[in-house]
Amino acid sequence: MERKLFSYKQTLLALTLLIVGSFNLSAQEDSPAHVGIIYPLSTHGGKAANYSNTISLHAIAGLSGGEKAFALYGVAGIVKGNASGLQASGVFNQVSGTLHGVQLAGAVNLAGDAAKGYQFAGLFNQSRGNVHLQLGGVLNTAISTKGLQASGVSNRSKQMDGVQMAGLYNQADNVKGVQIAGVINKAKNVRGIQFGVLNIADSSDYTLGLVNIVKNGEKSIRIGIDEDLSTFASFRSGGQILYGILGIGFNPQYEAIRYGVEGGIGANLLNRTNFRLAAEISSITLTDFDGNYFNKNGLRILPSIKIGPNIYLYGGPSINYINTDNEDGKKLVKMKIWDKQNSKDYQALNVGFTAGLQLVL
Repeated sequence: MERKLFSYKQTLLALTLLIVGSFNLSAQEDSPAHVGIIYPLSTHGGKAANYSNTISLHAIAGLSGGEKAFALYGVAGIVKGNASGLQASGVFNQVSGTLHGVQLAGAVNLAGDAAKGYQFAGLFNQSRGNVHLQLGGVLNTAISTKGLQASGVSNRSKQMDGVQMAGLYNQADNVKGVQIAGVINKAKNVRGIQFGVLNIADSSDYTLGLVNIVKNGEKSIRIGIDEDLSTFASFRSGGQILYGILGIGFNPQYEAIRYGVEGGIGANLLNRTNFRLAAEISSITLTDFDGNYFNKNGLRILPSIKIGPNIYLYGGPSINYINTDNEDGKKLVKMKIWDKQNSKDYQALNVGFTAGLQLVL
């Protein structure tokens, strides 16, 4: 029985789309209201596409040539022209022309152009032209966005003037604003900021992520040691100004906190041929992967001088907040300016240093 019902629905949808695509929309008449069950069972019948309505109410699905204020459908609504006001349905909305208002759907919204429109869908929003705001549970796509794109998974827009926010992935050709993704941002030219675990761009000065692949930017490898003899190899990547830090290391003194990982962000304050100055915020964790930990979060100032082709010698001071749950970690704290011991852990502020070599790739 379920198979027959599913086949009937597919057939009905195919016939409806075939009929809709065959209308001649050369002329439209204004109508105060349009009420129906499913096309063509409505007050406008088979001529529904010839009317532009102020109010439309349809129990299942409706079709019109235009909407001016309010259109509500139980399942789906199709507007062959322009729509203003609110178009809302349980599953699917489509406006072939320009959307001046709001589309609200349980699953999918489609619009020809939504430069002055807003699309909200449980799954997917698409504008074949411009859009002002899109909020989708899974995916938003547009040619040009001047406002906000936000989705649980992905956003795509060729021209982005505003903010892209996605749980997984953002993509745009040109960005004037901000890209924020849980994992990946990709763009060609960025005049703004990228926030993500991985940022990819042809041109971008401000990238905030652990790994940043920027064609006009810089990538480098550093080997360094700090005041507690923790030694780290780290990868730095980013634009001309901001960059990300990702590193691994070890401390030779105590087995309980032997292995280390590092993450952070940095900024190039000064960049000359033979001299550089950078500021970095970093977070270092030492652990034995068996419950013991030593956390150090700090700000460091790092001047560096060029000593060979693409090789720099760097070193500078840092100020750090330290938190550890074991005695070995407590022993690592040198030059402290404040500390506190409680029943669970040990906390301290200290002054430290970092020094090493940097190879610019």
